[in-house]
Amino acid sequence: MNGSLRGSIILVACATAAGCAGFRGGWESAAYVGDAPAAAHAEPQPGKVELALPGLKLQVSMDNRLRTYDTQVFFGLPLSVDPRHVYPKNHQPGKTRVFVNVTPGTGAFMFRPRLALLMVGGQRYAAARGYEFGMWDTSKPGWQRVESGGKWEHRDVGAELALAEAGVRYFLSLDFDLPAPSPESQDIALDLSGALKDSTIGSPPLPLIRFAPVRWKEGYT
Repeated sequence: MNGSLRGSIILVACATAAGCAGFRGGWESAAYVGDAPAAAHAEPQPGKVELALPGLKLQVSMDNRLRTYDTQVFFGLPLSVDPRHVYPKNHQPGKTRVFVNVTPGTGAFMFRPRLALLMVGGQRYAAARGYEFGMWDTSKPGWQRVESGGKWEHRDVGAELALAEAGVRYFLSLDFDLPAPSPESQDIALDLSGALKDSTIGSPPLPLIRFAPVRWKEGYT
C-alpha cells in the first residue's frame, strides 16, 4: 500500500469517528540549500526544516501554500468536494510574504530586508519591506517589545534591524510585490546574501535558497 493511499484511509477513518469532518491537500514550496531533495515531490516532514548555514540557522517558508482539493465527509461518506485552487495562507492578493526565522550564532548580524531578492521564473524582485513578529506596546512610537499586555504583530523594521542576541530566534518576514508564485514551480529562489550579514567577522555570503514543490494534506473536524 503506497503512502498516499494509506494516508487517505487514515484521514477517512478519523473523519468517520468524528462524524462530519474532511480532508484537504495540495502543494507548497519547501526551502533547501545545495542539491535538490531526492524526493522533491514527496510529502514534507512535519514542521519547518532548519537550514544550518555559516554563522546562523534559518527556517524559511512562503505563503504560497496551494489547496487543490477539500473533501468533506459525513460518517465516512463524501458530503461535498471543493476542487477550487485556493491560497489559504496568502491574505494579501498581489503580494508574497516569505517567513524567515533566524537564530544567529553571533550578536553582530544585521537584517536589511530591502536587499533580499526573490527570483521567480527568471525575474528578480527586491523585497518591499521587512517585519519582526513579537509582542509590542503599539501605543509607543516605533512600538516597544513587552513581555505581557501587548499586541502580537508583525512590526515594520524599516531599513535595518540589529540581531543583537546570539542564540535567540528572531521571527522575521519579507514582503514582495508580486502574486504568490505557484508552489508547483521548481524555478523559485531566495537570495539573502545582502539581507543577512555578520558585520564583524566577514563570514561568507549566505548561499542561494531554493524551493522544491512538495505535496501536503491534512484532516480536520
